[in-house]
Amino acid sequence: MNSIVAASGQEMSRTHRMFMWEGSILLAALVIGGLALIFLSYRDEKRHEQLRTFFATFSHDIKTSITRLRLQAEVLEEDGASQQSPVLQRLIKDISRLDLQLENSLLLSTSDAQKLLIEKMSLSKLIESMRIQWSELDFRLQQDAEIVADKRAMVSVLRNLIHNAVLHGQATSIEISAKAVGSEQIEIAVQDNGKGYNGDVDLLGAEVLPSKNERGNGIGLYLCRRLVKKMGGDLRFEHAKPGLRAVVLITGRPL
Repeated sequence: MNSIVAASGQEMSRTHRMFMWEGSILLAALVIGGLALIFLSYRDEKRHEQLRTFFATFSHDIKTSITRLRLQAEVLEEDGASQQSPVLQRLIKDISRLDLQLENSLLLSTSDAQKLLIEKMSLSKLIESMRIQWSELDFRLQQDAEIVADKRAMVSVLRNLIHNAVLHGQATSIEISAKAVGSEQIEIAVQDNGKGYNGDVDLLGAEVLPSKNERGNGIGLYLCRRLVKKMGGDLRFEHAKPGLRAVVLITGRPL
C-alpha cells in the first residue's frame, strides 16, 4: 500500500514538474514574442518616422518652388499681362490648386503626429489672405471674431471650404459670419451662392469621397473635419438657398 502511495506521489510530482516546465516554456515564449513585437513595432515606427520626415522635407521643397512660381505669375498678372493672356490666368489658378493639394496631402499624412500651435487670430485677417488668392470672388464678412486655434490648420480649413465652393459649387460670392455659442466658442458660417450639393450633407467630410471633377482629389473636406476636431471643434454642412453652408464650431469670441 505504501509503495502504491509512493508511486502515486512520484507520478504527481513528475506531472507537476512537467506542467511547471511546460508553463515556464510557454511563459518564456510569450515574453520573447512580446519583446519581438515591441521591437518590430519600434522598428516600424522609426521607419515610418523616417518616411514622414522625408515626405515633409520633399513637400516643403516643392511648396517653396510652387510659391515662387505663383509669385512670378502674379507679378505678370499685376503688370497687365493677364489681360492679353487667358492662359496666364489659368496657370495661376492651377498653381494655387496644386499648392492646396500638396498642403492637404502633407497635413493629412502628418496630422496625427503634428502638434498644434494654439494662438489667437483675427477672422478678418484670415479672410484677407483668402481675398488675395480668390480675387475674382465677392467676399462679405458679416461679423468679425477672435479665433483661438492653430493658424496653419485654420487657414487650411478656410482654403478648402472656399476651394470646394468655387470648384464644385461654381460660387461667385462667399459670405462669412460668426456668432457666439456659449461663453467660449463661436460658430463660423461660410456660405456660398453656388449650385449647392444634392447628396447627404452629413457625408461631406466624413470620409474621402471620390471627386467627379478631375481637378479634385476628394480629401479637402475630409481634412477639414479632421483638423477642426483635432482643435476641439466640430464641422457640419447645411443646405442653403442658394448654395451650401459650412459651419465651423471653434474656440473664440465675436468682436
